[in-house]
Amino acid sequence: MNRRVFERYLKEGEERQLFQTVNQFKSVLARRDYAWMRFMRQTGIRVETMAGLSVGDATAALRDRYLILRPEITKRSQGGKVFLTNKARRALRDLLQIRREMGYPESADLPLVYSRKHKRMSIRSYQDRMRHWCRAAGLEVKASPHWFRHTLAKRLMKNSTAKDPRGVVQGALNQRDPRSTAVYTLPDREDIEDAMEEVS
Repeated sequence: MNRRVFERYLKEGEERQLFQTVNQFKSVLARRDYAWMRFMRQTGIRVETMAGLSVGDATAALRDRYLILRPEITKRSQGGKVFLTNKARRALRDLLQIRREMGYPESADLPLVYSRKHKRMSIRSYQDRMRHWCRAAGLEVKASPHWFRHTLAKRLMKNSTAKDPRGVVQGALNQRDPRSTAVYTLPDREDIEDAMEEVS
């Protein structure tokens, strides 16, 4: 990653364009993708965590308003928990409804998200689906699911009225080292574009 400019996030217009494109399609797979993309954007979880979620994780999260990140599905097995906004809860309910429509039983230990091959959706599948929808939306950026994590962090840094936005980002993303949030204070594409327009 270029440490002088932060680029791996979706600008508001790009995010809107992406979600509007996916939402136009009503097939069960498109609705599945729309739901997991919204959930990742609202929670900032990593793709390996998304791929590892079970029905039990989802139902417990809806009950408690916190998603418990089991160590086995998190980076460096560090675990943690994530607060669920109302939008995140809606996306999670949609994922449960969609898997019912796809005909999968609701046992707690079964995967939350299935592929069209009737298996747990793999990290590679999430990445492929993200590339597919970015192309369909006509986005110039080549985004991965991890960009949703960065996008959430950028929105928190720019829009939060908290006294310590960096601390909020650190907590929201379950980052143990405060230095990990430093990247979100770098100038981003919008900062540079706006500054250049001002002086042109």
